[in-house]
Amino acid sequence: MHLSSYIFKNALLNAHKETKNSFLKDLKKAVKSIIKEEKLNINLDDLAYFDNKALYQFTIPTKNKKDRVIYTIILQTIRLVGLLHDVGHLPFSHQVEYALEKVYHSIKQEENLSKKELDFIKIYEEITENSSEVLHEAIGKQLLIILFEYEIFDLIKENDEKDLIKLIKILAIKILKNKKYKGFDFSVLHKVIDSTVDADRLDYINRDMLASGYITGPNDHIRITKEAVLVEENGKYHLCYFDMSLIDIEHMLEMRFNLYKKVIFNHGIAKTDAILENVVQYLAKKYFDKEEENYKLSDSISMLWNFAKHKDIEKRLDTISQLDENWLISLFKEEYFYIKRKKELSHEDKKYIYCFEEVLFGKRYFRSPWKNLNEFYKVLGFTTIQRYQFRESFGNITHKRRIELQDRLDNFITKWEKEDKELFFTYQIVSFKIGIEKSFSFYDGENLINIDEISTLRKRLKQSMLNTVPFYIYSNKKNMNEEMKEDLRQILFEVFDN
Repeated sequence: MHLSSYIFKNALLNAHKETKNSFLKDLKKAVKSIIKEEKLNINLDDLAYFDNKALYQFTIPTKNKKDRVIYTIILQTIRLVGLLHDVGHLPFSHQVEYALEKVYHSIKQEENLSKKELDFIKIYEEITENSSEVLHEAIGKQLLIILFEYEIFDLIKENDEKDLIKLIKILAIKILKNKKYKGFDFSVLHKVIDSTVDADRLDYINRDMLASGYITGPNDHIRITKEAVLVEENGKYHLCYFDMSLIDIEHMLEMRFNLYKKVIFNHGIAKTDAILENVVQYLAKKYFDKEEENYKLSDSISMLWNFAKHKDIEKRLDTISQLDENWLISLFKEEYFYIKRKKELSHEDKKYIYCFEEVLFGKRYFRSPWKNLNEFYKVLGFTTIQRYQFRESFGNITHKRRIELQDRLDNFITKWEKEDKELFFTYQIVSFKIGIEKSFSFYDGENLINIDEISTLRKRLKQSMLNTVPFYIYSNKKNMNEEMKEDLRQILFEVFDN
């Protein structure tokens, strides 16, 4: 929220006077139209509500009072969008999100679905608009609307203030959905919190580097925000940064890349993530396989998606407030002790005893036979020619190729776990993006300059990305036999050799 304020403020402060004035004029036209359409009791000539001392550090000079009011309304909207943009994250963040995505992909391939599975697909597709949106962002948009319409209104007594909140809610939704309205494209404001250089990245890169213990110099995020500038070109507004910020922005994007390559996809961290995803998928499968029965929603993994079924807003919010890590860990423990107390354990029971003990108690049963690309080649017996053949095949794996690789690894695990009742596998595919939009540009005071014209960063990161393993495979047994290695080589040749 704080960095969003700096980016927006500095983008207008650094803009040409004509650009700033036309931008505020176009915004004013859009805001006036919303006020008229929604029949809001708002007078832009006199809004004492926005005489807020806390915002003085973000004020800018404007042509008149009405422009100052428009600027302040949008500033407050962007601050709230920055504050709430990740509010839709489920417990354990991306890992549960990825697990539900895999559950959805798995069910969609089946023919005869149970009522529970059909309900899951319906809810998942309604939330993500047929899986076209990222789950946590889609949930976040819904929660933002609920928070504005239910929680905030409950705190405000004055009708005038309620109308202002309605206006900010509408503007926030238009920003998050990149709407075009009355000739104004709100996507330029969305860039503040979702682009190559945005408030979210400037915040989490430093924080995650520090939390992980990764030793590197922090990026100067405040300095970068000071280089933000709003530019108008061919009738379109662009949020970009002065060319003098290139070195700082390169450093920031390199830090983000290293965070993924060296921390998030470190073999040990990737293993914990993979096992966490596995146990969520396991609990979802158990839920689908059970006959319909009466139970409290909070006693089931299905609360991760069934919270959306509540038509009553208060009940939905009550359910959402329970969706935290403590609740999910309690479910894990309940299932773990249920399995542990069985008199006879199946192969699946034994596997998930190990999985739950890794997640809950930090025990270490699963290990990867390789930790880097060289070990990957050595374990699978790649010749020198094959190393050169495949060295530029991995890295940013396409969605289609990722699904194919995922299906083949699932088949590999099914095959070999059937062969050996004491053998258990899991895996994590290594795929991430370099995080630089094709259109990302700098401004030299006269023209927009695409990053690739003045920087080799994209090329350097792409090259570095190729030096990653395509996946880690984890097993409770130290060594794989030659047949397993041949199966994995065959998977690689069929998926990547084209």
